[in-house]
Amino acid sequence: MVDESLIPESAPDYTQLTQARVPLELAADAFATRDANGRIPIIIVPQRLNRVRNELVITSVLLFAGAIVIGYFVSNIALISLTIALGVICLILGLYQSFIVRIPEGATALLTKGGRFTRAIGSGTTILPPWILVSHLVTTREIPFDVPIVEASTKDNVRANVDTLITFRITDAYKFVYNISASDFDQVFQAACQDGLRSMMRQVTSEQVVDLKKQDLAYMVESLSTAVAPYGVTITGINVTFAQPQAEFMQSLEARQLSILQQSEQKERQALAQRRQADVEILARQQVMAQVAQEKETLELEYMKAEAHHRLVEMEAAAEELRLQKLEERIKKYPVAAAYDVGSAKLDVARALAGNTRAMLQVGSADDIVKAYMMRDVLQDIPFPSNDNGGESPASEPPPPPPKKTTKRTEAG
Repeated sequence: MVDESLIPESAPDYTQLTQARVPLELAADAFATRDANGRIPIIIVPQRLNRVRNELVITSVLLFAGAIVIGYFVSNIALISLTIALGVICLILGLYQSFIVRIPEGATALLTKGGRFTRAIGSGTTILPPWILVSHLVTTREIPFDVPIVEASTKDNVRANVDTLITFRITDAYKFVYNISASDFDQVFQAACQDGLRSMMRQVTSEQVVDLKKQDLAYMVESLSTAVAPYGVTITGINVTFAQPQAEFMQSLEARQLSILQQSEQKERQALAQRRQADVEILARQQVMAQVAQEKETLELEYMKAEAHHRLVEMEAAAEELRLQKLEERIKKYPVAAAYDVGSAKLDVARALAGNTRAMLQVGSADDIVKAYMMRDVLQDIPFPSNDNGGESPASEPPPPPPKKTTKRTEAG
């Protein structure tokens, strides 16, 4: 026996386009119903081309035959009339449905007569004779078609995976139905799309693959429309839903980008540190300059003060010199008056000392002591000013005593 596990499984069905065979009156539901594989049919083939209700026609024929039999054996006019009326009604109903054709919304019907195509009609209710048959119903809506590409080579020989959603519309139902079937068009269209997308991938680099979602693929729309034009199909849009190189390349790319980002961050940190250092140096320089300017201003102020003081001293010296010069001139001009002034000054000092009993007189030589006693005698002869009792000094008040203590100091020559 052959091991069943060694027998390869059949390839999964990736067909996206299909057709269905249902009654004409159920075509609208069939266009909106998915099959077991999730596919919606794009072509409906009526199960029964003849639209005449054969059961009703046969019933009417049987009723007519029954009316003949009844009239032959039984002469009942009422029963015969009733049988004939029922037969006519069945015949009308059987033939009436065959004249009315209802095409669902979003579909085109192909009509044939004697097995040959006559024309196509749009959606709606149409009256047709029974000998005009509806052979196919073709959808006119946009049809999405998924085109995955695995390991497509880029310009720099990097394999990438791309998934694209292409939408198309059947604009000529006659060409589509009579030139190719739905399943065959699925394979042809899949191959044409993959060939066009692989050609596009060979024109971009690996770094541009991730940006395919943002690129305008209008040129591919034109090229694919040209390829499927013989089948009455028009491409309406191409959208790249997924585009990314293989995982190994993405990891390497992420590592390179991370390294570049880290280097950029390191450069930014170095530049920031340099700017901070430059700012610190500029701030320190500004502080030094401000301190120097402040010290310079202080020195200038001190210099101005010293200069002002110097000028003041010069002015005071000049004034003192002028005063002494005037005094000397006065002394030379009035020597007696000058001597008198000196004596008066000494007398004032002696009087002040004589009025203070605690004053101590410091003399430098023996002659000074003699002069002091002589001054005392002079002061005793001078009358004192009157007091508050009538302006006369009392006779009993003795003169001030001489100094109690004298100190003799000899000054070195």
